[in-house]
Amino acid sequence: MNKLILKKVFYFVLLFSVVLLLTSCAGTVSPPTPPTTPTTYTIKVISGCGDCFGNVVINGIPSGSYLIPWGAANISGVPAGAAIRLEDEFGWVSHTEFFYPPYTNIIFSQFF
Repeated sequence: MNKLILKKVFYFVLLFSVVLLLTSCAGTVSPPTPPTTPTTYTIKVISGCGDCFGNVVINGIPSGSYLIPWGAANISGVPAGAAIRLEDEFGWVSHTEFFYPPYTNIIFSQFF
């Protein structure tokens, strides 16, 4: 009778060990990462008139891009809500357009 009890205990321990081993190998599940939104964007500044030209200024800082009449300039690294204006070589400053994603085309249809 002792051998029968010992055999049952042995099988129970063996079965318990296998179940424990199989359940612990599932690994860890990491939580899903939220989608990231860009902090800066590439925009296209477009001249919609013959008088719309000059250096493109973003938030008061020259971007290094020059917009020709009826042309376009691509500018990278622009944050959402940026103030965009044109400054010509004579010192004239255009009105200000504001950039709000997802619309990345900024059109100057008049200079003032």
